[in-house]
Amino acid sequence: MPFADLPSGIRICHESFGDPTDPTVLLLHGLGSQMLVWDEAFCRLLANEGFRVVRSDHRDSGLSTILDEGADRYSLSDMAADAAGLLDALGVDDAHVVGFSLGGTVAQTVAVEHPGRCRSLVSMGSGTGHREKGRLPDATREAMLAEPPDDPEGAIAKEMADLRLWASDWHDEDHARAKYEAYRRRSVQPRHAYERQWGAARAAGNREAALATVRVPTRVVHGTADTLVPMAAGERTAEVVPAAELVRVEGWGHDVSPGGFAVLVAAIAEHCHAVDGTA
Repeated sequence: MPFADLPSGIRICHESFGDPTDPTVLLLHGLGSQMLVWDEAFCRLLANEGFRVVRSDHRDSGLSTILDEGADRYSLSDMAADAAGLLDALGVDDAHVVGFSLGGTVAQTVAVEHPGRCRSLVSMGSGTGHREKGRLPDATREAMLAEPPDDPEGAIAKEMADLRLWASDWHDEDHARAKYEAYRRRSVQPRHAYERQWGAARAAGNREAALATVRVPTRVVHGTADTLVPMAAGERTAEVVPAAELVRVEGWGHDVSPGGFAVLVAAIAEHCHAVDGTA
């Protein structure tokens, strides 16, 4: 598996699909997950649309640098700088930056702070940090913040139970379990790493003033069945980012499972092709 060693000392694990001469789509994943949330099948479908697709682990995720428990906290700006640094390592001038959930907030931050590196933005299942727009329901917040059991099977059972609270109408139990098992075989994310990522998002607070400065072409993709980051958060994002287009996906919750691959790939590809003039 390739790694990019950034000047900051962070090492980012990544993987590419498709023709390296095609426009790059950089996929950023959510809190507590790994780049595997973007299935290989999903990445290949997107690559078949004429893109070089890059998926990567955030810092404190997967096979990228997992910082020590006592390490300093970091910000969304640091995570966005990691994304820009990965593009440097890949020799890519700019990319369509696509982020889901926490990855959406990082992608938004790339568009704000590194606009020259962001050919376009696709913000998926994410929000602006506004406390009242897309506020998490109590049940989902409690589930997300509850510490998992120490034993592997118990931890997977908790992940499965949590996912059912915010899964899509096309939720696939077998696929979800296989994904969580793959996460644990590959890398166990320590609780302090999860809390640092969550802390980076919370510390950023309301980001609407910054998002109002975004000038890159933006598409906001959000699911009508999302009970973790409710639809109002996506609607608010599309209101705040100038000229952003909102795509509502009926029945999509807060996951990336096979039943939704085709519609999500189409939502990304249509936007990127339109920006590139290849639609």
